[in-house]
Amino acid sequence: MKSSTKLFFPLAIAMLLTACGGGSSSAKPSEPANSSEPPVASSQAPASSEAAPSSQAPDSEPEVVSSEPAGDYYVKNPTTIYLTSSFNDKYQQAIDTIINEFKAIEPNVTVVNQKETGSYDDVKTKVINQVATQEHPDMFVGYPDAVQEVLDYGVGADMDPYINNTSYGWTKNDLKDIFPAYLAEGSMYTLPGSYSLPMCKSTEALYYNADVLIGLNLAAYDATINGGAALSKAYLDDLTWEDFFDHLCPALLAYNEAQPSDAKIFTGDPIPDYGYRVLGYDSDANLFITLAEQYGYGYTSIDKVTGEGKLEFVNDGMKQLMTKFREYYSKGYILTGGTYSESSYTSSLFTAGQMLFCIGSTAGATHQYSQDFTTGVARLPRAAGKARKVISQGPSLGFLAHKKNNEIDQDRMLASWLFYKFFTETENATNWAITTDYLPIRYSVSETDDYLKYSSATGKTGEAVVKAATAKYGATEVGNDLYSSPVFRGSGEARNQANSLVVGCLSTDTSIDELFQKAYAETLKKM
Repeated sequence: MKSSTKLFFPLAIAMLLTACGGGSSSAKPSEPANSSEPPVASSQAPASSEAAPSSQAPDSEPEVVSSEPAGDYYVKNPTTIYLTSSFNDKYQQAIDTIINEFKAIEPNVTVVNQKETGSYDDVKTKVINQVATQEHPDMFVGYPDAVQEVLDYGVGADMDPYINNTSYGWTKNDLKDIFPAYLAEGSMYTLPGSYSLPMCKSTEALYYNADVLIGLNLAAYDATINGGAALSKAYLDDLTWEDFFDHLCPALLAYNEAQPSDAKIFTGDPIPDYGYRVLGYDSDANLFITLAEQYGYGYTSIDKVTGEGKLEFVNDGMKQLMTKFREYYSKGYILTGGTYSESSYTSSLFTAGQMLFCIGSTAGATHQYSQDFTTGVARLPRAAGKARKVISQGPSLGFLAHKKNNEIDQDRMLASWLFYKFFTETENATNWAITTDYLPIRYSVSETDDYLKYSSATGKTGEAVVKAATAKYGATEVGNDLYSSPVFRGSGEARNQANSLVVGCLSTDTSIDELFQKAYAETLKKM
């Protein structure tokens, strides 16, 4: 096993900058990636005519980059690059530690860590406002929608030439080590290339009241549940939505109703105006998008010819699913963050004993902890007969280019890549994951001694147990099930409307058809 001990990154409105690699090498890494075979093939066509004009056609040949060794470090000229984020002080200190260590490797590079107050949206606004003066950072932490806005202004930087460089790019082993979905997300924009790379990743998990559920036998209420055997973690890990809502939920409510007052499996008071609910789902939008992905009914896509976004969520399959979920909601099987309150998480109801399950973000695992019972962690239910799918979420690192003497500043581009590459080496990636509770971006992180200790519940109590179980789940169980949705002008609004659709379909009497048509029309306004 490996052991890690270290702790732990905008926009001239004139021209689209397609960045190319530069710099020199002191040594070639073992098993270099083949630059003619990118790790993630871009399926996007050039941006539509509405996008910012380009000084270099997106499909033109990239500049030939020398990979011959020429020194002890790659960046030969004094170069300053800037990283903007809104991380808290703990995370900033971790980044500063990496910056100091990177300086010893690339002495000509100075990395300035800029903290922006506020949210990720505040960071996006700050970065876009810096476009006209060319004072934007080289890297910023944000969600894919923010990166797409940068592309619309023409300063997004394609990192593929750096990823695939035979001298300082990722090796074949590196590319195999990084979760494919995280790499794929960086290329799911309206331009071909990779304009963001993974940094702070999370997903969703099914949290459950293990004290109540594990060992509970419901055969008297439904003999099909776990083949008549008592509930187990293996059973909960392999649920379909049909198993969950058509069998498990009614049996649990019937069992609870039959118990004397001192033996109820719902331990908290009934939820005012709602009563007990079996499942809480924190994110309405994630529920809708995940169902569309799992069942293969369609949500959004990018037209390979025009490079424009397409809306696919108005279809009979999704309408039928929402009709079913309206019934599940009416029977008390599910409550979502939006149907309960627009500003609330259902995890608070779960930890109060008013629900038995909650689906929430792995980044907020501690919010699923209760001092009154043991919280278990399982995979999300899946569509019957379909492959597992679970959403990839969390901010990434967006890359931005600058001009120097009317040309792309290759030193800044190369320095940005080298810093990111160093930041995500296994040891540093391990410490970043442990420091932040975000999921690892590499398979190898889960094999390090430090992460094995972090993800083990042995000797731990309280919130640390839930964090450990979530870390193990995210690093070793669902990496190959992750998916991302494409990003384009209007994709953020599509997500907003997905949220509204779930709220409307579940908790109102409005026609399902009417709700879908309204969501479609509202999204089109932002495209």
